[in-house]
Amino acid sequence: MRFSLSAILLGLLLHTPAHGWGDKGHRTTAAIAFDAMSATRQQAVAAILREHPRYQQDFAALMPDAVRLSDDISQGRWLLEQASVWPDLIQGLGDDVRREYNRSRWHYINLLIFLQEDDAAALAGQLDHNMATEFSPPLRQNLNSVQALRGNLLVWQDESASDARKAVALCWVLHLVGDMHQPLHNVALFSAGYFPTGDRGGNDIDVLAGGQIKTLHWWWDGLPNEMEDLAPTARTQQTIQSDTVDDAAIDEWLHHHVRLAEMFVYPDDLKNQVLDRVISRMSPQVELSHEYLVQARSIVRRQINLAGHRIAGLLN
Repeated sequence: MRFSLSAILLGLLLHTPAHGWGDKGHRTTAAIAFDAMSATRQQAVAAILREHPRYQQDFAALMPDAVRLSDDISQGRWLLEQASVWPDLIQGLGDDVRREYNRSRWHYINLLIFLQEDDAAALAGQLDHNMATEFSPPLRQNLNSVQALRGNLLVWQDESASDARKAVALCWVLHLVGDMHQPLHNVALFSAGYFPTGDRGGNDIDVLAGGQIKTLHWWWDGLPNEMEDLAPTARTQQTIQSDTVDDAAIDEWLHHHVRLAEMFVYPDDLKNQVLDRVISRMSPQVELSHEYLVQARSIVRRQINLAGHRIAGLLN
């Protein structure tokens, strides 16, 4: 147990939580959502974003010249893309901005995956972190990603809410749907002996890749940046055509993503590598197989396209 506590503290010092899909992934989901909307809806959404309380600083001032000089559709698409990364952008701004807008706990929910079969029994009754998915007002800091998504959707749908409030809520809806579709924003790996409070969604497990060491979470977040083709496959397009998008479906998405994490993010080979390391009193570090990489890229393409489609459905 002495090793496990020191490893956790070291992980907290060296790694900060990453952001689901990174900049490219979030912007891609927003672009997919924008292109799935009617022209009337595109214009309405862009108009609301122009009422954002930080529109001048975080949107207008950062809009590339090529976009500023282009047509309304291109500007609207860029605004939606910028809105999708705004919840990450504000984490790097001043203290006053962070106090007013930053909600660090909203980015994830840690549902349970166990390193070994007996960990579930060993940790029974000891895990008290927020795993609920129901939302009750008001919006507050200690919500998880699913609760925050539902709360911001209520603001978006509230006819009495100001456009400024709706614009902030829209940013969070865009971002949180994207986060939810990155499997490691939905789960954490728990072990009674080594991760008694979870591995922080893969942030406490290192990956050796290309001569560099990254956290498992960071590795998954960064995959879209390494992929030139994020277009949906025919199979994904079929899934989109039959997909149900409503509030009730959010729980279904969540549990599907947990199964993805169980099967493909934390397969037995990865768990065994982690276990071998920690038993030997070494920091958790894994090497990913070629098969793992191929499967992960496939999952990323599918999840980003599903997220974009579902954002459009939730906003319509």
